[in-house]
Amino acid sequence: MSNRLSQIGQAIIGSKPMVPPEGDGEETIEVSVPASTAAALYERVRTTLEYQEEHLLRRNAITRILRRYLGSDTVLEDMASLLLQELVWAKYLPNKQVPTSFINDLKPVFLKYGPIFDAAQKTSNPEYAMTWVLDVLSTEVEYTLISHDREEYMASYMYEELKKRTAWDTKLDVSEEDRDIRLFVACHKTLLKSNHATLRYRLMTLYYPDWVGASSRARILEIAQNLETVIATVDLQIEHWLTEKLTHRVRRKAGLFRVLLDVIENFPHEFEGYVTQEPDLLGRAMWKRLKVQTSTFRKRLRRTVVRAVAFLFITKMFLALILEIPYDLLVHGELFIVPLIVNILFHPIFLAIIGLTVTLPERRNAEDYKSAARALVVGASHDMLNVKVQVNRFGAWKQIFAVVYSLLFFVIYGAIAFFLHKLGFNAFSIALFLFFLSLVTFFGIRIRGLTRDIILSKSRRGIIGSMFDLLMLPIVRAGRWLSVKVAKVNVFIYFFDFIIEAPYKVAVRFTEEWFEFVKEKKEELS
Repeated sequence: MSNRLSQIGQAIIGSKPMVPPEGDGEETIEVSVPASTAAALYERVRTTLEYQEEHLLRRNAITRILRRYLGSDTVLEDMASLLLQELVWAKYLPNKQVPTSFINDLKPVFLKYGPIFDAAQKTSNPEYAMTWVLDVLSTEVEYTLISHDREEYMASYMYEELKKRTAWDTKLDVSEEDRDIRLFVACHKTLLKSNHATLRYRLMTLYYPDWVGASSRARILEIAQNLETVIATVDLQIEHWLTEKLTHRVRRKAGLFRVLLDVIENFPHEFEGYVTQEPDLLGRAMWKRLKVQTSTFRKRLRRTVVRAVAFLFITKMFLALILEIPYDLLVHGELFIVPLIVNILFHPIFLAIIGLTVTLPERRNAEDYKSAARALVVGASHDMLNVKVQVNRFGAWKQIFAVVYSLLFFVIYGAIAFFLHKLGFNAFSIALFLFFLSLVTFFGIRIRGLTRDIILSKSRRGIIGSMFDLLMLPIVRAGRWLSVKVAKVNVFIYFFDFIIEAPYKVAVRFTEEWFEFVKEKKEELS
C-alpha cells in the first residue's frame, strides 16, 4: 500500500487557504459596491478580448496592475495596499474578507524586488529582464495571497510517481538533474496549467528555496548580481525541447492526479481508509468525482468556446471596418458583399462547430481511472501511467516527412485560395480568409485537445479521422505559428492596457474616495 500517497493526503487535508473566512474579527479591506461593479465590469470586458485560461485571470490582472504601477511614480512601499484594493474592486478577492494585515505581509515581498528591478535595467535586454522579474513578482504576490499548497503537494506527488515510471532513451544526452527538473516542469504545466510566469517563479524557488517571503539581503544581492544567468538558466529549463516532449507525454496522466486531489478534498475522513485498507473504494470515489469533473469540464468547454467565438467575432468586425471595406472601395471601387459576409461569419461559426462537437467516452474513461488509481495505491505498473521518452523516433524518415508536409501545405492552401477566387474573393479577402482559417483551426484543435485533460487513454482514430488529421496538419501548424505572432500585436489589449485602463482606474478610485467622503460627512452629522 502507498504510504507516500497517505502522507500526501494528510498534507493536503491539513492545508488551509490564506484568505480567511468572513467574520473572524480582523479588520478587512472594504470597497464600495459602485466602484467594485465598475472595476469588475471592466475586467470582464477585457478578459473577453484576451484568450486565457480562467485560473490565470487573477494572476494576469496582478501582472497588469503592477506593470502600470512600475510605469508611474508609485513607490514599492505603496504597491501592496493599492494592489489589494484593486483586486477587491475587480472581485478577484472577496470584499470584506481580506485582512488589512496582508498589506504588511506583502510589503517585504515588494521591497526585496527593488534591487532586482534595478539589476534588470542594466542587463543586455532590459525589456525582457523587466518582464521576467515582473512575472516572478506577480506570481509570488498571488501565492502569498491565495494558498496553492494543495495543488503543489499533488504536483510533487505526480512528479515522484512519474519519475519512477519513466523510461529514458539511452541516447538522451541530458544529465539526470536536468531530466528531473524538466519532468517537474512538465507536471506543473499539465496538472496545474502553469503558464510561463508561474513556471519562472516555481523554478526560481526551486533553485533558491529561501527566496519566498522576506529574503536575506545577501540572497537578494546575489540574485541581482547574477540576474542574467538566473534568467537564462530558468528559461532554458522551461523552453527546452525535452520539456515540451515530456509535457505531451504526461498531459493525459495529469487528469488522474487532478481527480485524486478532488477525492482527497471531498472525502477527507475516508481517504486514509481508501489508501491503507480498501483501494477498490478509492476507485469508486474516483468514479464519483470524475463524473462531477466531467460535468464541470463540459461547462468550462462551452464557456471557452463562447469566449473564443466572441473574441473572434469582435476581431473580424473590427478588421472588416478598418481594412476590408476601405480596401474594396479604394482599390476596386465597389464593395464585395459575399466575401465580406463570409469573412465575418464563417470563422466564428467554424470555431463554434469545432468546439461544440466534442465527445467524451465516459464509461471507458471511468474504468481507466479506477484501474490506474488502484495501480497507484498498490504500487503496480500501469500502461497509462508509464512514460517513454524517445529522442529520434523517426530517424531518416523525418526528412522525407518534412518534404511531404511542405508539399501538402502548398497544395491545401492553393486549393482553398483557388476555390475562394472562383467565389469572387479578391487577393486581400483570400489572404484574410486563410489567415483566420489558420488561427481558428489551431485554436479549435486546441479547444478539442482540452479533452486530454480528462480522458486518460488515447482516442481511437479511424481511416476518415486519420485522413482529416493529415489534411488539417499544415493549417494547424500555420495557425500555431501565427498565434504566437498575433499575441504580440493584439491591438485590442494594447488599447485597453495603455489607453483605457489607467484613466478608468482613476475614475474608479475617485468614485471610491467620493463614497468614503460622503460616508464620513454623514457620520459627522449623526
